[in-house]
Amino acid sequence: MKTLLVLFVIAQAVPGGAPPGQPQAPQVQVQTQQEVPPQSAVSPVQAPVQTQQPAQASPPVHSSSAETQGLWTTLIFFAVMILVFWLLIIRPQQKQRKKQEQFLQSLKVGDKVVTSSGVIGKIVSISGNIVTLEIAKDVRARVLKPYVVSLFAEEGEQQKQS
Repeated sequence: MKTLLVLFVIAQAVPGGAPPGQPQAPQVQVQTQQEVPPQSAVSPVQAPVQTQQPAQASPPVHSSSAETQGLWTTLIFFAVMILVFWLLIIRPQQKQRKKQEQFLQSLKVGDKVVTSSGVIGKIVSISGNIVTLEIAKDVRARVLKPYVVSLFAEEGEQQKQS
């Protein structure tokens, strides 16, 4: 994905280069001076008076459709990048967070749980955001509720449930 972004940036940075998938814009040359034929040696009375108007250079011809198409290509590219970012990173994190919140709400006294540090204990009490675990006989530890990661089932208990 980073490779595509790098290639896109390089293609945009190359002077005179067209965006990927776009035809090369034609080069337009504009003459700024008009040639005036030399005047013959005629007396001012006989020659009609000519006033020279300054040469007006026509504005360069821009391909507005090519610029618009390049702009749309860039916008579509960034929209696709944002969509991919959302699908691969943000959405799975939201699902995981929602699943963890449901798990924490379903905890009850007597469950055997594992904390994020790997401590295994039995829930003795739950008060607000604090869970009291009994780690061994008469050994209790208070743990913040979000640090309870999962339920614990010993190998023998897993086979009975199956």
